[in-house]
Amino acid sequence: MTPLTTYKSAIARDVLPYLGKPSRYIAAEWNAVVKDPDSVAVRVALAFPDVYEIGMSHLGLKILYQRLNDQSDVMAERVYAPWLDAEALLRDRRIPLCSQESGLPLDSFDILGFTLQYELSFATILAMLELGGVPLRAADRDERHPLVVAGGPVAFTPEPLVEFIDAFLIGDGEEAALELAAAVRDWKREGGRRQELLRALRGIEGMYVPALHAAGEVVRKRTAVRLDEVDYGRFPVPYMDVVHDRATIEVMRGCAQGCRFRQAGYLYRPVRGHAASAIHAMVERSLAGTGYEELSLSSLSIADLGCLRDLFPSLMRRLAPTRTSLSLPSLRVEALNRNQDLAAEIAKVRKTGLTIAPEAGSDRLRRVINKIGFDEQEILTAVQQAARAGWESLKFYFMIGLLTETQTAVDEIVRVAREAARIARRERSRGFGLTISAGSFVPKPHTPFQWFAQEPMDVLREKQAYLRGRLRELRIDFKWQHVESSFLEAVFSRGGREVGAAIALGYQRGCRFDGWTEQLKFETWLQAFADAGVDPYAIANKPFPLEAPLPWDHIDAGASKAYLQREYRKALEGQATEDCHVGACNGCGEVCAPDWLAWAKGAGLSPPRSGGLESPEPVDRPTVQAIQKIRFEFQKVGELRFLSHLELMRALTRGLRRAGVPLAFTQGFNPQPKLSLAQALAVGIEGLRELGEVELAERMAPGELCEAWNRQLRPELKILRTWEAPLHGPSLSAGVRGSVYHIQLTPNGWDQTVLTDLGTPEACTAFLARESIAVEVTKKGRPVALDARPLIQEFLDVGRNGTPAWQLTLRVGPGGSVKPTIVMRSFLERRVSPGALDHMVSSLRITRTALALEGQG
Repeated sequence: MTPLTTYKSAIARDVLPYLGKPSRYIAAEWNAVVKDPDSVAVRVALAFPDVYEIGMSHLGLKILYQRLNDQSDVMAERVYAPWLDAEALLRDRRIPLCSQESGLPLDSFDILGFTLQYELSFATILAMLELGGVPLRAADRDERHPLVVAGGPVAFTPEPLVEFIDAFLIGDGEEAALELAAAVRDWKREGGRRQELLRALRGIEGMYVPALHAAGEVVRKRTAVRLDEVDYGRFPVPYMDVVHDRATIEVMRGCAQGCRFRQAGYLYRPVRGHAASAIHAMVERSLAGTGYEELSLSSLSIADLGCLRDLFPSLMRRLAPTRTSLSLPSLRVEALNRNQDLAAEIAKVRKTGLTIAPEAGSDRLRRVINKIGFDEQEILTAVQQAARAGWESLKFYFMIGLLTETQTAVDEIVRVAREAARIARRERSRGFGLTISAGSFVPKPHTPFQWFAQEPMDVLREKQAYLRGRLRELRIDFKWQHVESSFLEAVFSRGGREVGAAIALGYQRGCRFDGWTEQLKFETWLQAFADAGVDPYAIANKPFPLEAPLPWDHIDAGASKAYLQREYRKALEGQATEDCHVGACNGCGEVCAPDWLAWAKGAGLSPPRSGGLESPEPVDRPTVQAIQKIRFEFQKVGELRFLSHLELMRALTRGLRRAGVPLAFTQGFNPQPKLSLAQALAVGIEGLRELGEVELAERMAPGELCEAWNRQLRPELKILRTWEAPLHGPSLSAGVRGSVYHIQLTPNGWDQTVLTDLGTPEACTAFLARESIAVEVTKKGRPVALDARPLIQEFLDVGRNGTPAWQLTLRVGPGGSVKPTIVMRSFLERRVSPGALDHMVSSLRITRTALALEGQG
């Protein structure tokens, strides 16, 4: 067998140094799994069609990554969409899109599995296929190419993508993914044709294979029974600040509240929740294995978790001493009001922002959408509770464009916001922020509102403008989503196969990252629809007849069409439907009916809620005083040289937390570990002997700290030695007087005459002979002119064998120092053409070899 080609070193050399955010593409995360691709039977690339910081926040991909890699003969790696700067470099350098861990091109994998989380990622999927060397259309792939599979919530409406995807996994993926890998393994062993593999996939429950689908056939969604086979302590930990940068524990899947607009509430039925003891074990493993500072209990409606009243008090007692904050992102208004101390207890660790989702401004409209269980007074009471508890900000989420919405209903949003602001400012005279966010309603398939039309864009714009003006008068921040994005979301979610041709045209004309407002090419999409013969307005802005066939009728999401039609009629009548876990079964047709409790007991899961959440006993946040200071020397080398200062601090801190080191914390609303570094190291620069210090709340032998810490860090980020320092002595950064750098230019691609001119002692001497060296630096976000000459202590030629290299020693003055890249730019600019200067500066391999401290010789 020919060894597979990896582009890992080429990416580190030819791509990462030139990117704005290189840490998006670093593979050396803690808990990342790296296997030998030549020694496994099945290679799987788990693809997320958005940038790293979005994809790394997705829990489902992490679960599949772990479950697949737990199979000894399966290798699962991740790939995220490269941002525009990275895509341009990949194309220019002729490097294919590769996996995060091993740098394998996508066409080297057996399975390429896309997460379909958002409709506006469709064009990005095609870009990733093409960049990875995979034919765009399923009909053009044969045995040499990966099997392209897609799953996630958008897979429940697959028809716009059937031209490009070989198979769709409908429903939960934990168990089905393992069966898919086994089917591919068996097919490879037997050496079958691609058509035989597709036939084998049809035998997997929940798998939709468009090429072999028979008319009238219905694909039933896959429902996972066991949700407890995930080790939350083994998920990869990012270095960069991702969207949801925290430990996320799925404590419950599904929701029975029956909000008629919320697609997830119907797709993920039946409700399955963990018992309190299981959740405690998951939390312990997660925090010990990741070192996160924040924990999120993930569910569609956390107050419905049956064991929450037993779980919450003990969980708060566990988190408070380590300053680990708790997030309950789906906490409903009535849950806050039933438990008056809840907001205060959550805020004791870290007071940031709280989100409440009334969805509609009036009680009448909330009955229409079945967002029940609270009224306006309870919304305002929740605001009062949050303000009194010390929260810094509050966000309300509403929707506009809901069916039967009138101008009066829009005015109700303003009135509720005004009352909320009045209450918040009364409770907290200063330092409290209120934000109103309004999203445009998108009628989603598999919900009771799937037959309704989306309001026209001009109507939605008028409502946004009205809210923006009224809320500005009240000094309330207003956030909104551009109506063009909501329109395209409606077209892609409600369209059929005809939309696929427009998707291909949109991609060919440069569309990608359409979920990013600044990247959306709306006019390009409208032209693509026109050229493909598709009327997007008929798809988005016209209702579907109640008895007409729908493009997704062959996908069984669980809730019957008769039930959805019944809920549709009740919505028009303004009638609410009670939560089936509180009252009688509503007959939706899901697997839990008619005997949910028996089903849950047989599955070993927690029953739904049996009462309100008890207010926890108050948890005092103990004062953690520092009693010891330990200084340390460390290195940051290899791929981790692309970490920023903040990313480096985050990595070191989480290593300490994983090691169980008793950290001392700062005081205030958002306590931070008392960890500092002597001098920040710029992105892309290696450090061989960096210095830092950390303060502890309990005494610890320096050597013990060093060993424990290194066990929780990658080899590229290693603690070299530790020693005790006076607790109340001067800070380490105050004693830094200079720094020494070794700088080398890789000779590949540069004219030899230029290299010869650069690599001479005379060039260094001439540079230092200048009376002043004018450079431009950035301070507080503004460019500032600076004379760098007084800060340059030494500049020597140390090149060998035709490779230019220099040793640069910089002083640290009262106003700080200057980056070595800025000095080198000034040195090179008189010897290199302006067009090549940026590239040459980025090509420099810079290593800080030492820091000079006050008192050293």
